[in-house]
Amino acid sequence: MNRMLLLTFCLCGTLQAEVDPALVTLNSRQAKLDKALSKVSPALVAVQDGYGAGSGVVVSADGVVLTASHVVDSRRGRRGRTSSRLKVRFPDGDVYSAELLGMNRSVDAAMLKITEQSRNGKSFPHVDLGKSSELQRGDWCFALGHPGGFQSNRPAPVRLGRVLSAGYRTVVSDCAIVLGDSGGPLFDLSGDLIGIHSMITEVIVENRHVAVDAFRRDGDRMEKRESWGKLSAHNNDLVETSFVGMVLRWRNFTPEVARVVRNSPADDAGVRPGDLLLTIAGQAFADPLALSTLLADVAEDQRVEVRIDRVGQEKDLTMTTGHKPTDAELAQREDDGRRPTRHEVERVNELRNQLTSLRRVGPYEKRSTEELDRFLPAVGHATGSVVEFRELGETLALGAVMSDDGYILTKASELENVIDPECILSDGRRLKMQEVAVDRAFDLMLVKVDARDLQPVQWAATDAPEAGRILITTDSRGMPLLPGVVSVAARTLTTSSKGFLGVRMKMEPGSQYVSLDEVLQGGAAERNGLKKDDVILTINGTQIRNTVEMSRIVGAVAPNQKISLKYQRGDKVRTVDIVLTPMFVSPDGDVMLDRYKNRENLGKFASVHNSGFPEALQHDTDLFPHQCGGPVFDISGKAIGLNIARAARITSYAIPAKAVLRVFEELKNKGEVPPLKKAS
Repeated sequence: MNRMLLLTFCLCGTLQAEVDPALVTLNSRQAKLDKALSKVSPALVAVQDGYGAGSGVVVSADGVVLTASHVVDSRRGRRGRTSSRLKVRFPDGDVYSAELLGMNRSVDAAMLKITEQSRNGKSFPHVDLGKSSELQRGDWCFALGHPGGFQSNRPAPVRLGRVLSAGYRTVVSDCAIVLGDSGGPLFDLSGDLIGIHSMITEVIVENRHVAVDAFRRDGDRMEKRESWGKLSAHNNDLVETSFVGMVLRWRNFTPEVARVVRNSPADDAGVRPGDLLLTIAGQAFADPLALSTLLADVAEDQRVEVRIDRVGQEKDLTMTTGHKPTDAELAQREDDGRRPTRHEVERVNELRNQLTSLRRVGPYEKRSTEELDRFLPAVGHATGSVVEFRELGETLALGAVMSDDGYILTKASELENVIDPECILSDGRRLKMQEVAVDRAFDLMLVKVDARDLQPVQWAATDAPEAGRILITTDSRGMPLLPGVVSVAARTLTTSSKGFLGVRMKMEPGSQYVSLDEVLQGGAAERNGLKKDDVILTINGTQIRNTVEMSRIVGAVAPNQKISLKYQRGDKVRTVDIVLTPMFVSPDGDVMLDRYKNRENLGKFASVHNSGFPEALQHDTDLFPHQCGGPVFDISGKAIGLNIARAARITSYAIPAKAVLRVFEELKNKGEVPPLKKAS
């Protein structure tokens, strides 16, 4: 008996020793995230004032809410701070009246108070405050909020990331946020509040949050109904003027002194090129905007301590500030037409790089090499299961190997209207492909290549994962490429029930007719031969007088149903029966960034076909359109879905594994594979 126990113990020890440390780390991170999400999610609120919408989080049992000042203090001149318009909505849909207590606009911080008693007789769900001063670069964190406003058919999306920089006023992370998230919470993996969402730039990793310590410092004043400060959303460049006199080069949110202006306050204090600027007046700053805000609060001729790092040694210097330019002088400085410095040119080039799929990755990001390597044990078996489709050397999409005899699923709209695409296997083989069949609702295409030794994707057999599940997308070699997290569990998108012709309309001044301004790739109109500038005369026998009427008539028809459309091109009038698709372009796009809503950018940042899916799980992976079509894995190494679209800054979609397998069988049975020899 003792021998048996000893043998069992030894075997368990051997198995435990064989578990890869990287997987242990990922599983531990997943467990912490799951626990934290269940703890804090009930305290998230949507903040509504009748004019706009933002987010917030409850931090006390009696209903104190933290949010961003710009959520409740817009430029519209609203003064009714105790107005009945101000409401907070909990995840379960319960709505309570609230009042604004106070705010510090300089850091974008505001405090509200729920003015009603909890209806269930219990305390309001609330979260604990962490300490942003104790954050380290690379610490993991997660964001909640209501991007685009509260939506009853969509829980608050989860986003996972890391702290990239933390200062006296600001925390910067790569947890992607967008309009509507403002005022929402940023948590560490213990579920402690470390920040409140504030601002973004176009760059995906520059997400600014109010440091929670700002609320610790100013909370008493806010509770006393004080409001002060001025919010700035632009760098004022004070550091470069005679007020300070240094030009900074920012790398990974660390400012290095590139040049010191001769006889300036910085020069007199002993600051030298190559120094790393750590603090001014005892305050650390997370990014250029935080430094600008700090300097705006410093007076002329004020003695301040400046801490630098010089070749690894920290050193304290004393600087006396100089003349502070007025706002008008700063504006004039921008309008002087001066030539940009070499470092400003470097910054512009860096921003351009950050807006590509080949962007430079910082050492503390969630997609750093160190973090991607943690996924290798999970996806090692995926080598050979992902392919790449190219034409003339340009990547069109990825694909998921569905069988060892050459069946591959990919994103249909990325391969439509392509003349001669190649399928590139992970071992470098370049094969011709044959289209088998297409499911337009899911935007999936089944293709066949002439191969008998492929490695199929290992699909998850369980139901689609819940929000908070850590994910990894691989490249065509099966190497970890883009980490993320399930933001919203699989659901039916509302756009899937709306008929869509796939056009943009216009009416020329003085014209009595609606014409087509754009015919979208892959849409029903394009497939039926309609072109830009065609004039629409009638739909289902009803004369079209304006764009609103045309939208109403088309919108009343369900997807996969037919309409009869009469149009004129030149002097010819034609009638065509068209089967509508689901609305495959989000009607809103990204509510803030032109990159995702500008029609000219479709296919570059957001996928052309980015909505209308009957089943889709949402995740926060920042895919580019050409990176769609392949599988997305969880940390167990199973593919939980097929990446199908990038829809917005914070939104990518994947078709859940069960739906992928179902559609694969349907397309395989539906399609008749032409002889592959004809493709040579």
